[in-house]
Amino acid sequence: MMLYKGFLLFLLAAPGDVASLSCYSCNNVDNLDSCKTKTTCEERQSCFTRLENKGQSASFTLGCIRNEYCSSIPVYTNVSKLSNGQLIQDCEECCGVDKCNKDLCNYKTPPPCSDKTENCAFWNKGFGICADIHQAKLVCRKFCKLCDLVDGNWADWSSWSSCDVTCGHGKHTRIRTCTNPAPAYKGLDCNGTKSEFKACTRPLCPVHGGWAAWSSWESCPVTCDIGIQKRHRSCTNPSPLRHGTHCFGDTMDVRLCKQNPCDESNSTVAFNAYFVTDCSPRAGQTMIFSNIHMNEGGAYNPSTGVFVAPKDGTYTFYAQICIYSKTRIHYDIMVGSKVYGTAYGVDYNYGNCYSTQAIAQMKSGDKAFVQWKSYTYTSNVVPQSIYYRNSFSGKYSNP
Repeated sequence: MMLYKGFLLFLLAAPGDVASLSCYSCNNVDNLDSCKTKTTCEERQSCFTRLENKGQSASFTLGCIRNEYCSSIPVYTNVSKLSNGQLIQDCEECCGVDKCNKDLCNYKTPPPCSDKTENCAFWNKGFGICADIHQAKLVCRKFCKLCDLVDGNWADWSSWSSCDVTCGHGKHTRIRTCTNPAPAYKGLDCNGTKSEFKACTRPLCPVHGGWAAWSSWESCPVTCDIGIQKRHRSCTNPSPLRHGTHCFGDTMDVRLCKQNPCDESNSTVAFNAYFVTDCSPRAGQTMIFSNIHMNEGGAYNPSTGVFVAPKDGTYTFYAQICIYSKTRIHYDIMVGSKVYGTAYGVDYNYGNCYSTQAIAQMKSGDKAFVQWKSYTYTSNVVPQSIYYRNSFSGKYSNP
């Protein structure tokens, strides 16, 4: 093994071939970027770029030129050795800077694929040199079939990206790829990081408002019957800042609360009457529903069709009247002189029933009734049976 290592050191110290310089080569092109053709320069030649103006247009010629014809002959002072002893040098250019020859570094012609010794078969049989790819490529490249092996090298860093946030703290990013050249045929990948970051700062972000928790329910505001409880919340979790959006929704919530009835004596006021006494009413006529299912509190008069409120409070009423086919209906639930509910309809074929309801705040002694409107018929317009039921009902809700 010591003999093998000594042999390798000897081979690595041996001088190698210098890679040739490659240049772009085009005649009279309109744009430098359109030139894709390359040529290999001879010894003591460098790349050149020549601009020719032709009126308002320009053309470019690129290629190799002997150093003595350049206005500035490049001096290759930055010469070093690779680990295999091969000389390398920076790509240079004379006679112009528009197409710097450093862009051509990827296109330098490699030296012929060859071995450093004629005894590769012996060293491979005795020491398995081909098993160590990255030593074999320096000594027995051709014998170990590594002519196509390419070690990867980093391309240039990209430009820094824009800041990745529009407000607050973020970062810039730049990346590079292992494509200069890319590793191939078991070549080494690039060593190092693919991306870099640096901090950036933008103006402070807006703060959007958020709801705080609901407060406890307030106490019921009434001591008897039904009231409305309230609870509240505020847009303070957090409060909106710097043009942040306000909370969406209600700041107050309500619910009904029920206490004991205010008036234990005669607290129920409700009626349900049916069967009209006049089936061909006149315009403005009060409809009389003569039959009684119930009349708690005795506030409805089946002789007049009028309900008289026995006490202050909220009352709910419901009425339904039917009509024959090819007739019209229009009636209102009235509280005093004010309309609280209206039913209107026209039936063309079979006959139908139309209903309406009303809720009214009434004082003791106020009157409610059903009034026929607008139309007067000489024959019956209102049918009534188990299928056509005409009715008027109401009840007391709360004070």
